[in-house]
Amino acid sequence: MMQLHFTDLPTDLRAGVAIMAPRLGFTIGDTGTTVSIASTPNGPLQVTVEEGTAHIGYPTRAAFFRGLTALVHALQQDEPLAITETPRFETAGLMLDMSRNAALTVAGLEDMLAESARVGLNSALLYMEDVYAVPEYPYWGYQRGRLTQDELRAVDDFGDALGIEVIPCIQTLAHLLNPMKWPFMNDIRDTPGILLVDEPKTYAFLRTIIQAASAPFRTKKIHIGMDEAHELGRGVYQDRHGLVDRTEIMLKHVKQVTAITAELGLHPIMWSDMWFEAAGYGYDNPQTRFPEALKAAIPDVELMYWDYYRDDETLYEQLIAKHQELGRPVSLATGVWTWNGIAPNYGKTMATMDAGMVAAKVMGLKTVYATMWGDDGGETPFTAAALGIQNFAEQVYHQVVRPGILATAFARYQGKKAADYLVLDQFDQLPELTPHNPAATNPSKIVLYEDLLSPVFAANTAHVDLLGHYQQLAAQLQKIVIKGQPDQAGQDIFVFYSFLATALVRKLQSIAAIRQAYDAKDRAAMGVAVAGLNELRTALTALRDAHRTCWFALYSPFGWEVLDIRYGGLLSRVDSVQWRLQ
Repeated sequence: MMQLHFTDLPTDLRAGVAIMAPRLGFTIGDTGTTVSIASTPNGPLQVTVEEGTAHIGYPTRAAFFRGLTALVHALQQDEPLAITETPRFETAGLMLDMSRNAALTVAGLEDMLAESARVGLNSALLYMEDVYAVPEYPYWGYQRGRLTQDELRAVDDFGDALGIEVIPCIQTLAHLLNPMKWPFMNDIRDTPGILLVDEPKTYAFLRTIIQAASAPFRTKKIHIGMDEAHELGRGVYQDRHGLVDRTEIMLKHVKQVTAITAELGLHPIMWSDMWFEAAGYGYDNPQTRFPEALKAAIPDVELMYWDYYRDDETLYEQLIAKHQELGRPVSLATGVWTWNGIAPNYGKTMATMDAGMVAAKVMGLKTVYATMWGDDGGETPFTAAALGIQNFAEQVYHQVVRPGILATAFARYQGKKAADYLVLDQFDQLPELTPHNPAATNPSKIVLYEDLLSPVFAANTAHVDLLGHYQQLAAQLQKIVIKGQPDQAGQDIFVFYSFLATALVRKLQSIAAIRQAYDAKDRAAMGVAVAGLNELRTALTALRDAHRTCWFALYSPFGWEVLDIRYGGLLSRVDSVQWRLQ
């Protein structure tokens, strides 16, 4: 392992360097390559490697670790290096969804923060609906993978060592369906998942959870949620007050919540969509007109515009401008599509992210995030989205990301091949579909969960050679598995997806064989089809085991039971179909 000798390593970098040394593959000593370091506030990141000497000039601590990663890679490859990059945003980071079944452990969070450090991101939002401990409410996050305050404090320490500001991102209005299953929330429920505005108990509860969520972190920032409260004021609130305009309800609630954050000395951030919804035009309509009274009434809160659906830079610019009319600081949340199904949607990720990030630069935004949601169970491991994370980082450090930059950067900062990870996009990007999969079609998930005897979507996919497509994909992935990955997590990912492609092939073969034998009333052929189900059972078992390996490397055991039940259902269905056909 190579050794680096740092001259005058600043105190505030030492803990982070110790963290990254084993991850990057070097040791710290008095011999080896000498690395000089210089802080260059408001300047560019500069990294040079030549003739046995190296230098890093860094504007921020986060940029330093990006520079260190590039430096180590150059030394390992025995290549000269000269980089000059200027971050285009003051704040940039990942938003990690911990609340859609897959709750990251402390170790999993540390891995994601270390990946952020590799590419030079300086912030992280932890999306936690109820997965942080609140001592006053023992059932808050119960059996959901919640982290204790000590655990979150350790995560914050880890992030701080790497120059990453870790920020709690919670919910203070909607998206609280999971905790609302417990009786302690009965008195503060308006509609399923949405809190009851104007109820004193609601604000006593909110003060308690805001204090608990913010306590473990150094930052004074807190994201208070507030998105997608579509049924706001339509339940118990309406019974008490009649039909009230949602803008009025939103203003009343946001003012009371921001009064709590002000009392606690916190700076609040909220999703912005409900201001658009309340105005009656919809979140994606640049024709929205905000009343002057609303602009004046919105309290001191930063607005985060989330959008990972469009690929039109001009429309992003128009909607950012519309946000800016509200007179509050605006940030953009784009997305790494980890919630498409079982595999990452790289086509849609790149198309929407590139358009949104370019617009954010044009419009002068200072803060950007890349969301990594886990809708419908968190089936896609976050580590499968490594190329999307890299693309986000390159948009942060370059005004324009030209062809070839991403692949080079992916090799430099993560030691991975872009071509390998782009293969994962083929699970849902069929040749017949529009390039970049703008509709977020997910045929791989449809096939995996399709029923063997009554395939609901068979007519929809009859014109598509799904079998041929997944056979080719399985062959491609097997080559990547055999070739191996530079890290165990990467290898585990490709083993998992190789088994997924194989399971899809076996599933499609079984469905076709059963149907053909049944229609032909061919009992001999049906016997062959029944025997073929054994191969499907073997493939599904291997898939489950590989998925479980990836899961437990990142996430809490709580949540895996949901996927266990899904895989168990698939395996049980194979047994029942064999029994029935015999």
